[in-house]
Amino acid sequence: MPSNTTDLRDTPSERSSPDRLDSWKEIAAYLRCSERTVRRWEQEGLPVHRHPHKKKAGIYAYRAEIDIWWRNGHEHLKRFEESTEVTLKRSAKELPVWLAAWRRPLPTAAIGIVFLVVAVAGLTAWRFRDRILRRVPSAHIESIAVLPLENLSHDPEQEYFADGMTDALITDLAKIHALRVISRNSIMQYKGNRKPMPQIARELNVDAVVEGTVMRSGNQVRITAQLIEAPRDRHLWADTYERDLRDVLTLQDEVAKDIATEVRITLTPQEQSNLSHARQIDPSANEAYLRGLYELHGMTAEPTEALKSQSLEKAIAYFKQSLSYDPNNALAYSGLADAYYDLSTDYKAPLEVMPKAKAAAAKAIELDDALAEAHASLGYVAFSFDWDWERTEREFRRALELNPSLPRAHAGYGEFLLFVRRQTEEGLQEFHRAYALDPLLPLSHGDLAWFLFLSKRYNEAIEATHRVPHDDHILALSYAELGQPEQALAAADRAIKSTQNPVLLSQIAAAYALAGRKDKARGLINEVEAQAQKRYLCGFNVACLYSALGEKEQAFAWLDRAFLARSD
Repeated sequence: MPSNTTDLRDTPSERSSPDRLDSWKEIAAYLRCSERTVRRWEQEGLPVHRHPHKKKAGIYAYRAEIDIWWRNGHEHLKRFEESTEVTLKRSAKELPVWLAAWRRPLPTAAIGIVFLVVAVAGLTAWRFRDRILRRVPSAHIESIAVLPLENLSHDPEQEYFADGMTDALITDLAKIHALRVISRNSIMQYKGNRKPMPQIARELNVDAVVEGTVMRSGNQVRITAQLIEAPRDRHLWADTYERDLRDVLTLQDEVAKDIATEVRITLTPQEQSNLSHARQIDPSANEAYLRGLYELHGMTAEPTEALKSQSLEKAIAYFKQSLSYDPNNALAYSGLADAYYDLSTDYKAPLEVMPKAKAAAAKAIELDDALAEAHASLGYVAFSFDWDWERTEREFRRALELNPSLPRAHAGYGEFLLFVRRQTEEGLQEFHRAYALDPLLPLSHGDLAWFLFLSKRYNEAIEATHRVPHDDHILALSYAELGQPEQALAAADRAIKSTQNPVLLSQIAAAYALAGRKDKARGLINEVEAQAQKRYLCGFNVACLYSALGEKEQAFAWLDRAFLARSD
């Protein structure tokens, strides 16, 4: 159950934390009130923690948790109590004078009226006080973002744990169909960057924001979460949760259900079931899984291709380690599938890693059929490697049924509709849904400009490139197809300065060829084919380059290679 007290032991790292207040006196000084007041406020939810292992009942508190409690409306409580105290003191002085004005004893009925008035006034005051302390009525909320939970230990080595708890809360909330939940890729842009809530609401286009803290100590974990109506920066709700690490999945589900209650969403029976059947997990398995997730998601921020590849390999190692502790950990299998898939084409040949991605995703679904991420992974494998269209559609639709806020599933289904079903409008609509869920880092789910270009909607592709950096190669190709060589060449010249990726170099070379600079295109061919001697290279892009040069035999030769290599 949620609680404002905890029995977390004070480890050395906690004792040295500048965020910690270690006595009633320090807490009172921080809140600028008396010790008697803060002791009373503990009964109203002030987050004070105790040391049950000590002979004397020592207490401590964290500034960050007190700030959350305070911002949740208790500044009004302080003003109310101060004004009430002044009023009572004034009344204590004035009441005898008022009574002395009567020249004769009050009748019994009059005395009763006086006491009735006093009682009603007191009751009214306490009802007003209770109204202050009650949760603020929730606004109409249909979209939400979970900001990165603050690592309260201030230990950089624990960042993976805080990020993992953030990711888990996003995943659980995303299972609720009535909510649009922003992807973790976009919310991580706010880590350590506290912008005003109304600004965050505008940038992410959300009604509400969840923020909070996470503290891990030994085998215990504590999460404090608060719900904010972001456009008005109005605090709606806050609570603290504590669990043993074995029950951390239950903790995550409980927070998600409480948030759903606060935003007045009635969960369907299936959603209730999805958020009520978390099993216990081995703490070592969970730690390895969270470290793997940290490497997998952190890959996008790495500055070089070599570092990106290393992050994926580390993620795979951690997921395998997690499975060595707990062979039935469906989440680790799902993460393993994603890491293998991300290695394909850019870093390794599809034939080397895609069968592993497929096996891992299938095992994850076998262990937990309600895991949307695993269904999406299997959909991508069926689409880009097996070329199994029936399985592709089934898996993507199942993923979206389980998690309608999964951008990756929307993007994959969009590709399928575009290039297999030839349903251009429906496919682009899925991409727009993915972008709405991940507005700050949409490239992680596919480049809309690229798909517009492949759909021969060149003007729309040009417009889309202006919203996403590093899309000059698409800009060059689009201008070339529109017969605007000057703009195409200018964009190609910019693009060539920013990449050595052979896939992008092939596309830039094709743009040069289409814009009339076949000499430049041929100059890039040698560089592209030299890289192909050292690493896997998607043959489709090279085939397109030779086609732009009018060299059909070479184009068909590379298409044959692409087919045999199961190029995606």
